[in-house]
Amino acid sequence: MIRPTLVSICACLLLAACSDKPDDNPGNPPVPRGATVPWDEYEAEAGVSSGGATLEQTTSGPWLEGTLSGEASGRKAVTLHGPTDAIAWTSRVKANSVLVRYSVPDEREAHLDVYVNDAKVATLTVNSDFTWLYTGPNNTESHNAFPRQQVDELPQSPSTNDENFGLRLPWSAAHHIYDEAHVLLATYGRATINAGDVVKIISPDASAELPVTLDFMDLELVPEPLSAPANYVVVSEFTEAAVVRALQDAVAGGKPGIFLPPGDYVMSHASPALPKVYVPAGLTVQGAGMWYTRFVPPPPELVGYNYEFGFRLSGDNITFQDFAIFGTWRNRAARYNTDAAALGNWPWDSYDGIGRAFDRYMHNNAVFKRLWIERMIVGGWVEGGNNLLWEDSRFRNTMADGINFCNGTTNSRIVNCTARNNGDDAFAMWSAITWDKTPIGNTPWVHQPEGPNQGNVIEHCTAGLIWRAAGFAVYGGHDNVIKDSVVYDTLRYPGITVDNEFAPQHEFSGLTTLQNMTVERCGGRMWWDDDGVQGDETTRRKYGAVWLFAANPYSPAEPYSFIRFQGIRLKDIDIIDPVHYGVLVQTTQGQRIDDTEFDGVHIVMDQSGDFGMVANDSHKAPPSPFSGKIATTGSITLKNSSITGPRANSGNLFSKDEVSTATFSFKDGGGNTWTGDR
Repeated sequence: MIRPTLVSICACLLLAACSDKPDDNPGNPPVPRGATVPWDEYEAEAGVSSGGATLEQTTSGPWLEGTLSGEASGRKAVTLHGPTDAIAWTSRVKANSVLVRYSVPDEREAHLDVYVNDAKVATLTVNSDFTWLYTGPNNTESHNAFPRQQVDELPQSPSTNDENFGLRLPWSAAHHIYDEAHVLLATYGRATINAGDVVKIISPDASAELPVTLDFMDLELVPEPLSAPANYVVVSEFTEAAVVRALQDAVAGGKPGIFLPPGDYVMSHASPALPKVYVPAGLTVQGAGMWYTRFVPPPPELVGYNYEFGFRLSGDNITFQDFAIFGTWRNRAARYNTDAAALGNWPWDSYDGIGRAFDRYMHNNAVFKRLWIERMIVGGWVEGGNNLLWEDSRFRNTMADGINFCNGTTNSRIVNCTARNNGDDAFAMWSAITWDKTPIGNTPWVHQPEGPNQGNVIEHCTAGLIWRAAGFAVYGGHDNVIKDSVVYDTLRYPGITVDNEFAPQHEFSGLTTLQNMTVERCGGRMWWDDDGVQGDETTRRKYGAVWLFAANPYSPAEPYSFIRFQGIRLKDIDIIDPVHYGVLVQTTQGQRIDDTEFDGVHIVMDQSGDFGMVANDSHKAPPSPFSGKIATTGSITLKNSSITGPRANSGNLFSKDEVSTATFSFKDGGGNTWTGDR
């Protein structure tokens, strides 16, 4: 099976060919969607299974977290139950590396043997160290999922009396059950796998008690390591201290940057209070390649998991390129505070704001290229900056966002990047307003602009397998664009979110454009949104594959300032097999959706989908779920759009709940497969 990005491209081309709408540029080929990547992907279910290997798939009902098919790409995977079970694929490309996405039971470890033409070439260790998070049955008010064995000071068997702290047994809502392992077979660019070779994977440890599930395999031809550029300071040791000395030497000697030869650079701090490396203005941090140069924490057996490290920028014109950052984050910065618990207070300390590979204010003209960021909380948290470029980078298996343009980031771009298995929005733009505007010592980030995000572009990116939040999200700002991109297989949330619920933030003004995108198998039911009915999956509110949420009518940072939700443009969007709804529209009390247009939005409900477009009361809109409902208010104008597929019929194209019927309208702008306002 071709990797999901290409599947989505093929699907959208088929939709375009079947559309009655003429092409805006006749004779011009469609603009490709998604990132162009150097690996070739092979789904487990598309391989040749042997022995007792079994297919994991959901045959009815929605795809769910904590299930092997629900969290798999394409919603299918293959499980090995014994040492003679195998999956084999015929390679389409030359390669010298193998990556496997897998799942094993919690607190277990196994091995995968890789064979090429029946010759064993590598063994991968696969375990549950960075997987299996849980949410307690009464833990619906928290946005953090607390892992059983990973939270500091949490006993292996929590007391049944801890029900006020989200720990009532039995634990439920297991999720985030897949991880990845990879191996480089040759270090100098030589292919060890050729087109036509058979790549086979078995697990000598697989058994009924230790099943090993494979989701997909990636084959990639990794080029030889890069050499040190002329006049760069070469880092001499694999330590954080050596990296800092090299940066200082580069400044003192007037050098353009530092070069990091192949190896793992252990980021052990001289002072735990200073966990970040600050890079001076004008320098380049150059690695030998993302498969060769890695920044890593000290071993967990020495410092534990969830070790803080990363980079910050001290000025303009800084470049980072050709290296990887691999963390050891096992949960989203939650710690069980025994002192607070002893006082009867909420015992969970939240540390959102750490675990970021890159963060704070990023000044002007910073460049981030060919980076691989994995097992951090966030890849890049950009708190302001101008003319920034993130390109050809990978954000994988993070506990929160892949990358977030925040706090007045302007005129910046994210190009040809990929994100998968992220625990919050993969790619986001958030026009947040910082409450504390008081300077803090000599820290550089307090000088950040606090206006809205504006003039930013996310293009040719792919997001997949996001297990919390969206693939692409915009929260306020103006003249921002997301285009030519793909999102697939979100677990519990929309593929695309346009939202202003996170106050204080700037309003939507000017235009916000999402164009030429594919949204495949997205939406679902968030695990903590059950409207007060504990553990009842059927009562939880459903999300659309695309979600527009006009949430906060006023800014708490600027009292009496109305926050508008307007100027939203969706053009040439293909929504394929939404889990529940193609589009969900919601507002809160005092808010409305204005000047919003959909042009060429095509919803296909084939394998899944309950309704095409829905407007209803929001589970997040007071006073619901406590009492009453809030009507969704405003309108969207639809042009050249369609809702089709075997699951679509005249009764489920549109739906509005009883309080939204008179207050919201899907307006017919012409060229649709239906007529009249709905």
